[in-house]
Amino acid sequence: MSFVIRFATIEDTEFIRAIYNNAIKTSTATLETEERDSTTQRHWLTQHSGDPYPCFVAEDRDGIIAGWAALSPYNAKPGYRGAAENSVYVDTRAQGKGIGEALLQALLDDAPQRHIRTIVALISTDNLASISLHEKLGFRLVGTLERVGEKFGRDVDVSIFQRHLG
Repeated sequence: MSFVIRFATIEDTEFIRAIYNNAIKTSTATLETEERDSTTQRHWLTQHSGDPYPCFVAEDRDGIIAGWAALSPYNAKPGYRGAAENSVYVDTRAQGKGIGEALLQALLDDAPQRHIRTIVALISTDNLASISLHEKLGFRLVGTLERVGEKFGRDVDVSIFQRHLG
């Protein structure tokens, strides 16, 4: 699969929303339980326009968005402004083709110019693909929060991965 990584635009809203809503419905990749509507997704995307938190998309040669990745505040308190939390989601039809890795690498490459020194990933312990991806790109496990989440009628453990930049 051939694709390019670029900054997301407002025109990408529905692609991003569809990929995220599928993850909400089918996985513990997010502990969100309610699908996003168009207005909510558009608002979210405007908050991830790159000042300081970017959103990238992977676009195939037909103009279809196959995945997205974003940085968000790790914590709203001012002392945490040098830390960000990442999100990476790939359309199920495009998984296993290097898109997640390319998107996460784009975040890692872009973050220092936004004065982000540390990226944190909160990953459900059953999301082995995400754990493997983050470890491959230098994230290390710093702890696990046991039964901190609930989804699909069961408790979910969440591991915390971290990578320092520069």
